[in-house]
Amino acid sequence: MARFNETLKSVRKTIFDQVLADGICPTSSQLAREHALSEDETAFVLKELEAGICVAIQNQSHENIEYFQEEKLEVPPPELGEIFYARPFATFKNHYPVWVDGEQKWYAECAIEACGISSVFPGKEVAVRSLCRQTKVPVEIVGRDGKLVHYSPPTLRVHVGIRIRNFPDDPVGWCDYNSFFSSEEAVYAWRKTHPGVKGVTRSPEAMAAFISELIGKGRLNYDYQPRLPVLKMAIHGYRYGLTKQWPVFKYFLPDPFWMPTPYLFREMKRRGYNNRYLRFPLI
Repeated sequence: MARFNETLKSVRKTIFDQVLADGICPTSSQLAREHALSEDETAFVLKELEAGICVAIQNQSHENIEYFQEEKLEVPPPELGEIFYARPFATFKNHYPVWVDGEQKWYAECAIEACGISSVFPGKEVAVRSLCRQTKVPVEIVGRDGKLVHYSPPTLRVHVGIRIRNFPDDPVGWCDYNSFFSSEEAVYAWRKTHPGVKGVTRSPEAMAAFISELIGKGRLNYDYQPRLPVLKMAIHGYRYGLTKQWPVFKYFLPDPFWMPTPYLFREMKRRGYNNRYLRFPLI
């Protein structure tokens, strides 16, 4: 697998450090000045970081949106070509405010990232206060070092709306349907009015482990790139929400929802993501 070069790592560090420190993401022009890059070079670097699932760049499908996950935005979203997500953070005010030791100046990217976002604030109590997408019941997630300490309501579910194989279709839009629901009943009611969304639900614990132990592990490191340990995922798939119970066998087996396909890699290349930055070690 390809590795980030020093420019990619340095730019990612600038982005991540600033968002982590004060909740504000640098603009592409600020990044260009700080790293002595041209406009085209900056755009290329950001696209490479997007391929490495470190950022998502504002695109035409989300330009000038007034609603995010069916919630009204109080401020406009980032402009076209600017950073929309500096994972695990959103770069705009949304309905996933993050509180760290009682201080709020961050916003999570989506419900999945919210479950594991405490891993980037070591030793601190981190709370995300949101709402159920269907019932509007208040939702609270409290974590420390990537593990959940508390969440409410106790029937809380995390909905994942778009299959991994479709990620390159819209790296920004992959989070559009990653939402909290107060219960499976609330998910069922919402699906009746959204028949085109063929998603799955998982527990908050599974999504916290998925972020803090897999895709987001090591985000505080300078040379971070997502690692997906193949054997660990195969053996502990249930822990990470990667399995489903098949009625015929009554065993938990890998869920095709999470599986990459030739389409994923073909579309990555077709859309200009020519490098493969995901790492797939055995353990």
